[in-house]
Parts: sequence; structure tokens; C-alpha cells
Amino acid sequence: MIVKKINLSDNALLLWNYYNPSMPFFVGAIGSSDCVSANDQKYFTERKNSQVTAIEYIMRGSGTLEINGKTFKVSAGDVFFLKKNSDHRYYPDKDNLWVKDWLIVDGELAQKMFSLYIPEDVYHVPDFNAAYLFSGMRDLLNTYSGNFEEFIKYATLLFCSFILDVNAALSRDSDNVAYKVKYIIDYNSHENLSVKDIADKLHYSVNYIIRSFKKEFHLTPAQYYLKRKIELAEMYLRTGNETVSQISDKLHFIDQHYFANAFKRQTGTTPSRYRAQFKK
Repeated sequence: MIVKKINLSDNALLLWNYYNPSMPFFVGAIGSSDCVSANDQKYFTERKNSQVTAIEYIMRGSGTLEINGKTFKVSAGDVFFLKKNSDHRYYPDKDNLWVKDWLIVDGELAQKMFSLYIPEDVYHVPDFNAAYLFSGMRDLLNTYSGNFEEFIKYATLLFCSFILDVNAALSRDSDNVAYKVKYIIDYNSHENLSVKDIADKLHYSVNYIIRSFKKEFHLTPAQYYLKRKIELAEMYLRTGNETVSQISDKLHFIDQHYFANAFKRQTGTTPSRYRAQFKK
């Protein structure tokens, strides 16, 4: 097995000559990309309808991943997945070039593990130490360099263990993500904020943000955001002298009519009647 230079920054051990379509799991290549040592500021990879799945782990630096219409900022300590049949492109920040490990896998078992344990819209896992996956694969290649079938047997176990670890991390992080979303809403309730704004800030997909928040608080972020706005409106109506129209504008409602309807749904009364209770 020979390590090959496949472009300026990438060194890869290519294993495709061992490919057997009957294998449920297969490692096609393992490699590293060192843009720092190569001083490769033009590193750019793009694929349409990718026919394999790649796992990438950033050890240093940062960059951008664009995949299936979603964009993620990725940095040291992050893992990202380039899933089979995806359209994607990725590149490092020119002022913070990355060093990363990557692994290409294929086979029915690989795809099944992803579909069972990694949500469909999850491509990026922040702060997940995946170094053991790559060092373990390289150790197995050294140990079983003359026996590819033995290598694949133990590589399969390592891969499955890794996917289960990611799944566990995602399950633990779902609570953390939910509270991060709550914090952003709580401290920006007076602003014009969308779920996409929150998702972009936290580098998760909109669907993942909604699912995580609803699992924890039994409301969607949008429902909670509206609830917080109405609570602020109640405070302004009790303590201030601004008109209902001014409060509506201040809290970025579409118009006064929408504000009044939302207020009544939550409190059971109109803004004017609510204020009157405290001005007697």
C-alpha cells in the first residue's frame, strides 16, 4: 500500500483496487489535507451527486462547507460528513488554512449506519474529537497490511463504534442546542429574528434546530419567540406610555392587526383592554 499525492495539499492511501461490491462495508481511501504546509490558499473541492461518503475531521484551521443548499462554518475540532448522492463543495479560510483528516467509505452497511443513526439533515458536528477514528484506521492498515479482509473486519467495528458515538453526542447536544436557542431568543426577543438566523448563528440546519428545541420545550422556536414577544408587550403596556401601534413596531410585528390578534390568542384579551386593567 502506497501513499499517493493526489493534489497540492492531499496525501491519500487509495484502497479502491481491493473493492468488492459484495462487501457490506468498504474503505476506499484514507488521507490528510495539509494546506498549511503546502501553503495551498486555493484549496477547493466540489462534487455533484457524490457516489461515496466521506468523513472529515478538522485538526487545525477553519473553512466553509456548502452541502445540499446548506452552508456551515467549520473549524478545528469539528467533524463534517459528505454524504452519498450529495452536492457539495468545501474550502478553507485563506487566513486560517486547515489541516484535516478524511476517510472515504462505501457499502450497504455504511449507508445503513448513516440512515439509522445520523439525522438526514445533519452534516456538521461541532466539537467532536474524531481523531481516534483516523488513527485507529491507520493502525489497522499497518497491522493487517497483508490481509485486507481482516483489515475490513476490524475497520467495520471501528466505523460502527464511531457512528454510535456521534449519535450519542448528537443526543446529548440536542439539549444543549435547545438551551442555546432559548438563550438567543430570550436576549433578542425585541429584535426581528428568524429561525434561519438562529440556525446560521449556531451552524445547524433549521430542521435540526426546530427538532431539538421542540423535543426539550414542547414548542417550536417560532412559537416560543412569539410567546416572549407577547410577554414583553405585556410589560410595555403595564409600565410604559407608548401606543399599541408603537409597541407593535418596536417588537417588529408585521402590523398592529397581527400584533393584536397574537396578543389576544395568548392573553385572552386585547392590548388596549390589557392596558386598561393597569391604568385605573
